[in-house]
Amino acid sequence: MELYLLRHGQSEGNKKGLFQGSLDFPLSEEGKNQVLQMANFLKTQSAKRDLIISSPQKRALESAQILQKVLGVPLEIDERIKEISYGVLEGKTLQEVENWKSYQLWLENPVANPLEGVEDFASIENRLGDFLKSLSSKEGERFLIVTHGGIIRALTCMVTDIGFSKMWKFSVANASLSVLKIDPKTFKGKIKFFNFHLQAF
Repeated sequence: MELYLLRHGQSEGNKKGLFQGSLDFPLSEEGKNQVLQMANFLKTQSAKRDLIISSPQKRALESAQILQKVLGVPLEIDERIKEISYGVLEGKTLQEVENWKSYQLWLENPVANPLEGVEDFASIENRLGDFLKSLSSKEGERFLIVTHGGIIRALTCMVTDIGFSKMWKFSVANASLSVLKIDPKTFKGKIKFFNFHLQAF
């Protein structure tokens, strides 16, 4: 089984430099263009996706709808892949929080140093574990998952056993694609590639 993990395009919240989490922002015009470029790129590839599964949040769902229109693949919505709730960070900019000692410790190791109001890792692991198990009952081998930066990091940590403590050590750009190859029985696997985005070329 292959999971094609696509982060949504730039949202209006991203454009303002905000931590979003559970806040619901639509795509910006730039974000729509980013996703359209990626959709057109995916259409040229020989490996076809069997199903698009999207977070219900606007920035992800609008991205998924663009992909569906270009790729002609069925689309499902799944609450379990909505973004992590970022508690006290939501609605704030990096400049507002970067000097907080609690924020710096959380970035270094979010498991050992939880931040106020941020969704706990037991909750994240439970919902994403349920999501992964549900894929084994669906038809197909390649799933295009349209979701969020935190969820892509968390899924990658779970599948590869990197561990949640290191989840902020790698970047996930808007409209970037990461691919995980997973054993559908154990739900463990490896990274095929990570954070590929057309804006880098």
